[in-house]
Amino acid sequence: MKLVKKEKPLGVCNVCRAYTDQHEYVNHRCNKTVHGRRCYGTFKSGLGEVWDQCQTCHATGKVGTQTCSECAGFGWHLIR
Repeated sequence: MKLVKKEKPLGVCNVCRAYTDQHEYVNHRCNKTVHGRRCYGTFKSGLGEVWDQCQTCHATGKVGTQTCSECAGFGWHLIR
């Protein structure tokens, strides 16, 4: 089975830098847990950001049959 490159994430949290690929999460509060508490940031659109494909999984989100731990399965890294 050939793995296909994933699309770039749609949103990035402005506090914890978590990614989302769900349209309904953009412009809403982040749902990630940071230090045992819910992050207070908001997912902002990632369309204007510069992305680099993950070198470990080559933007597929998988290494073999496992989810890539380097990019958390998104296949992309945000260039800061």
